[in-house]
Amino acid sequence: MFEDTIVSNWTLPFLKPSFYRVMKHARGHSMVSRKRMQNLWRLMHRIERQGIDGDFVELGVARGGTGVLIATFASRSRWPRQVWLYDAFEELPRPEAHVAQVRRLLHEECRLDPDRVHIIKGLFENTVRTYPGKPISLLHIDVGSYESVKQCIDPLLPRVVPGGWIVLDNYGVDEGCRRAVLEAIGPEAVRQRLQRLTHTQAYVQKQ
Repeated sequence: MFEDTIVSNWTLPFLKPSFYRVMKHARGHSMVSRKRMQNLWRLMHRIERQGIDGDFVELGVARGGTGVLIATFASRSRWPRQVWLYDAFEELPRPEAHVAQVRRLLHEECRLDPDRVHIIKGLFENTVRTYPGKPISLLHIDVGSYESVKQCIDPLLPRVVPGGWIVLDNYGVDEGCRRAVLEAIGPEAVRQRLQRLTHTQAYVQKQ
């Protein structure tokens, strides 16, 4: 019952214990707030409860915190979901994390199956269009700038299944992100269906 609501931080250990345990570990490797992580978890629960098949895809992995959250949920799913985590890592001048660190976090510390949790290193323009997975039920985009968001959303939005969710973690603070989303889903969808959480996160369900 509480999985579909956003609860306060102090009630998390009591009302959402399974989320809280995963979130505690994930928060040490992420700048994403508890509330935004809670919303990701809530949307994944909706996908699961509604029986929507499809893989989970994240673009902008950084140190791997939300990757831990998404991949842990997928590992418990009744569907054979795969997780695809994309980031440039060392190909950026000042990388937030190295790919070896994130692999160690997910595959060794969290013991998530490397055959189901795929970490893809490289610039989005070179990697995203080669996405080899199934249809997508969760698309999490945590990158900034018009070009980066466009390189992520244009090739992958058609792969999101009806009922799946697109989550954008820089929507409120990045005008380029907002412009790319507007072009991708259209002004009517932005006006009528795009939802906001805190100043930065936005999310919309695929129709």
